[in-house]
Amino acid sequence: MIFGIIVSATVLYFLISYSSMYQHGQQNMQRADILKVFAEDARLVYVTGIPANFTYFSKYKDLNSCFITASGKAVPEISCLEADVPDMAVDTPVLFSPGEQVFLSRDTLDYGWWKFSSVEAVPDTVFVFNPVGGEEEWSIMRDIVEHLPDTSGESSLVKIQFGLCNGNGIEKPCGGGEFCSRDEFLVAIRQASAYGRCTARLDGSMRLVTISQSCASAFAEKDVCTVPPPDPGHYVGNAYIQGSGKTYVWKDPLDLVALSIGGSEKDEFGKSLGDKIYTYKNAVFMERLSMASRIMFWRYQLILRDMPGDDETGCRDIYSELSQVLEGIPHLNDYLDAAQMGELDGKLSQAKELYGQLVDRGCERSGYGA
Repeated sequence: MIFGIIVSATVLYFLISYSSMYQHGQQNMQRADILKVFAEDARLVYVTGIPANFTYFSKYKDLNSCFITASGKAVPEISCLEADVPDMAVDTPVLFSPGEQVFLSRDTLDYGWWKFSSVEAVPDTVFVFNPVGGEEEWSIMRDIVEHLPDTSGESSLVKIQFGLCNGNGIEKPCGGGEFCSRDEFLVAIRQASAYGRCTARLDGSMRLVTISQSCASAFAEKDVCTVPPPDPGHYVGNAYIQGSGKTYVWKDPLDLVALSIGGSEKDEFGKSLGDKIYTYKNAVFMERLSMASRIMFWRYQLILRDMPGDDETGCRDIYSELSQVLEGIPHLNDYLDAAQMGELDGKLSQAKELYGQLVDRGCERSGYGA
């Protein structure tokens, strides 16, 4: 009888353990499926430009530990610190801030001869801006806002809203006692005003974006602090994440968007989401920029080879100059080096201007540029 009891207890223990392991395995399969669907939905938004809601992250809270990384990867992958799932390939550029539900929308940086598009995946968030200074600070704020998602449509299940902070007060400048939608906010901030450093208490869903000449690595406010460009001739400046001694060089609005949607919240290893998204964005951007500049350099070289030496359109000289500019771009890939990024900004501006001249002259609509 005692032997029978022991056998029964052993069988029961095995069944319970097996059931628990089976349930755990099934849940991990569901987590993996959710990440696969997320990657596919992001790809569809990237291709079509049609925004979408993604709500399946709400099924498992540990998916809030997921982030996308390109470090040491042939293809970027989404990794999760707390969820027991394998890394999942994500070949679409996605600036991803996790949440129970996120809004997916496409954004594009247009350089004329090339465009860099990415998908922004952002949960319910209130972006609170603190522009300390004059028109320059307000202009940078507008640049950031223009590249953040617009969730004012009826189909959006996510609310991404905007407000201002002046001293110890949070402002909702669109009236009605509510924070603004993106387009409402852009209208409300057309005129610059004198604002003091933000000292107001912010709740967990708010991201504070400070823009000030006095930003430094030791700033005490929440989230992100951005310094306007020191050189008016280049769109390059420094930014800082609260609690980090690192200096982040920014050269386009998406660098600032990456820092802003990530913020200063740290994982168990002390790394902020803002740092992760910024690093991922630049790894992907630099790789694609390098590839695009090489491809377009050789395209323009082929065009020049087939053009007559006595070209009267003026296209030949522009193609030649544009080729020379693009040839130097792949070597400027250290996105934390302010001097390199200043040089890169100059080349990208020059290339965009030259490409515009080709379009204005009809070169890119001619037989040579077809």
